[in-house]
Amino acid sequence: MFENFVYENCLGKIEKDKSFKDITTIKAGGKIKYLYYPKDISSLMKAYEYIIKNNLKYNIIGNGSNVLGFDDEYQGIIIYLKSLNEEYKIIDDKIFVTAFISSTKLASIFSKEGITTFKSLIGIPGLLGGAIYNNCGNQYGAISDNLLDVTYIDSHGNLIVRRRDELDFSYRHSTFHNFEGIIIGANFRVIKGEIDEDVYKRILNDRKLAQPIENPNMGSIFKNNRLFPAWRVIDSLNMRGYELNGAAVSMKHANFIINMKDAKSKDIFLLINLIKEKALNELGVLLEEEIKYIY
Repeated sequence: MFENFVYENCLGKIEKDKSFKDITTIKAGGKIKYLYYPKDISSLMKAYEYIIKNNLKYNIIGNGSNVLGFDDEYQGIIIYLKSLNEEYKIIDDKIFVTAFISSTKLASIFSKEGITTFKSLIGIPGLLGGAIYNNCGNQYGAISDNLLDVTYIDSHGNLIVRRRDELDFSYRHSTFHNFEGIIIGANFRVIKGEIDEDVYKRILNDRKLAQPIENPNMGSIFKNNRLFPAWRVIDSLNMRGYELNGAAVSMKHANFIINMKDAKSKDIFLLINLIKEKALNELGVLLEEEIKYIY
């Protein structure tokens, strides 16, 4: 039994009274059978190997953004990476960073040191590991632009290092979408330069004005098309402000769904699928989710 294995080997702790409401930014979803907090990387490696070897149902959550956990109890293990220690250090011309630090915090720390390596993470929610997994970015580019290599735990509990050119980065995609593993850290180039503080503040302020941060949300719901942004498609369907049982398309940004009135995950899911169906049937546009479902 996983719980016994964790405690007998001092690999961290498990909580049984938590739900997806507690650990996701949309604040919706059902109970979780086992919420696992690894003690450290070594513990995570051992626990992950046990999970895979015993074919246990599991999923991974960092900051809980871009995630929708369903309403039914999750009959498996959620590995909660936000509990692990942050670490970053410069060695010669490289920066090593663990995957468990806030993307926005990372950008802020190094911009103050005259290093622009992480300017593509200004205003990006979530942890670095999730940013690498989805190749997140902003108007300055993508996280993969200055990436050298990524360290992850494979399905055998081993530490593996893969170079950037082995990771198949593209828009909101990396090779990590295609196999089991847990990103734990990465090396980046040191890019020296100044980020104008006014520009930095303007980006953050623009996001505050344009995104519904005052309401629980998951971040952007759909990936942008090469020809036009997803919010423009949703606006073309006249769905800005559309509400379904407490789940609503944000008036601030049509590619955000907000939880207005303690909405259930099923209502959020229904709204997402309604948008997809209308986009396809009325406009001939296939929208693809950027978020991850856990059920």
